Amino acid sequence: MSLVDGLRSPHTPLRRFLDRELSAGAKPLRDSYRAQHRAAHVLLPPPGVGTGAGTVGTAIDQRLRLAFTAAAPSTKPP
Repeated sequence: MSLVDGLRSPHTPLRRFLDRELSAGAKPLRDSYRAQHRAAHVLLPPPGVGTGAGTVGTAIDQRLRLAFTAAAPSTKPP
């Protein structure tokens, strides 16, 4: 199942989570997260180093797939 299909279906764990947590908008969720995870400083890449949007998007997609999969992770090498 693709991420888009997971977002479209109201029955997937991802969609239920997003509906529950973001139904009042993103601000309450963001404020709650920031209150729980105060950081002394923000980590930023050094000057001249950027982040590739495609790489970041792929990493987020893979992490969400892992977090919301119903199957147990395989311990066997490919």
